[in-house]
Amino acid sequence: MSTTALQSSAFVCRSCSRHIRPCLPAPATRAFSTTTSSDGPSSASPYSPYFVDIPFPPQRYAPWKPRAKGTRPEPRKVFRNEKDNKKITSSYLALVSKEPTVFSKPGETAPAKEKAYISWKQRMADSRRRNIREGLLQLHVEKTRRDEYIAQRSTQKQELRAKLLAEEDSDAVKLTTPTIISALRKKHLLTDPGREERLAEKRERYLKLEEEKRTGKLEELHELYIRAHEFIFTEAQLDELINQEFELIKQAEMVHMKPPDSNQIVARQARTDKFSQDFYLKDEVVFDAFADALTGGSKREGVSKQTAEQALEEFAPDMTYTGYGYGARKPIQPATKATSDVFNIM
Repeated sequence: MSTTALQSSAFVCRSCSRHIRPCLPAPATRAFSTTTSSDGPSSASPYSPYFVDIPFPPQRYAPWKPRAKGTRPEPRKVFRNEKDNKKITSSYLALVSKEPTVFSKPGETAPAKEKAYISWKQRMADSRRRNIREGLLQLHVEKTRRDEYIAQRSTQKQELRAKLLAEEDSDAVKLTTPTIISALRKKHLLTDPGREERLAEKRERYLKLEEEKRTGKLEELHELYIRAHEFIFTEAQLDELINQEFELIKQAEMVHMKPPDSNQIVARQARTDKFSQDFYLKDEVVFDAFADALTGGSKREGVSKQTAEQALEEFAPDMTYTGYGYGARKPIQPATKATSDVFNIM
C-alpha cells in the first residue's frame, strides 16, 4: 500500500501516520518556538487521552450540520374529518377566493409608474387566489394518499398477524420446547368462571352511583329554585345591593374607629382612677381625720382641728377631739370610747 493510501485510511493510528508522513526539509531560519514539533514521535503521557491510539470510524469526516434553533410549529390540520372535504368543492373555493367586483383602471393620462403599480396589484391578487385554490387541492390529494398508505399498511399487518396465529408450530419449535406444559401451549380463550357474578355486581354498583348522581342533581335544582328570589335580574337591584353593602362598610368604619394613642389611654385611665377614688372617698377631709385618729396626730398642712371636728361630727357625733388625736389617751382623762367609736366607724 502506498504512503498516500495509508495516510488517507481511516483506521491508521496517529503515531503511525506521523511516521508514514514524508519528511519535509528543515527550514533555513530558526524557529520562534522551542516546543517539540508534531512531526516527531508522540510524547503523550500515560495520563493523556491520546496515550492509547484508537482508530476513528469511516465517518470521521462526515459533514457537520448546524443545529436549527427553536422548534418548528406543528402544521395545522386542514382536513380533520369527513366534513372538511367540502373545502375542495367549487363553491367553497369560490367563497374563499372571490373574484374582484370592482376593477381599478388607471386613467388615460396616468403616468406609467401608476399603471405599472395597478397591474402589479392585479397580478398579485390573481396569484393569491390561484395559490389558495391549488394549495387546498394539493393538500387534499396528499392527505388521501397518506390515508390510503396507512390503511394499506395496517391491513397488511393485520393479515400477517392472523396468518401467524392460524398456522401450526413447526417441528423445530415442537422438538425444542418439550418442557412447556401442554395446557399452556393450547390456543384457546382463558376461562372465567365468576364473570357473570362480577358483571352483575358492577352493573348494580353503576346503577347505584347513577341514582346517587341523579338525586344530588335534583337536590341542587331544588336548592336553586328556593334561592331564586335572591337572584339579581335588573340593574336597579344591583345598584341597591351595592349601596347596601357600602352602607354596611360605612357603619363598620364608624364602629371600629381609629385606636387611641398612648396619651389618650393615660388620660382615660386617670379619669377612671379619679372616679373610683371619688366614689370610695367622698370627702378627703374625713379621710385625713380618720388617718389622724389612727396615727395619733396630724402633720399635714391645711388640716386644722376645727375642720377635723366638723368632719367627725358629721359622721360620728359622739366622738370628741382630745388634742392627742382621736382615740389617744390624755394624761388626766382617757378617751377609750372615742377610739372604739373610730374603729367601729372604720
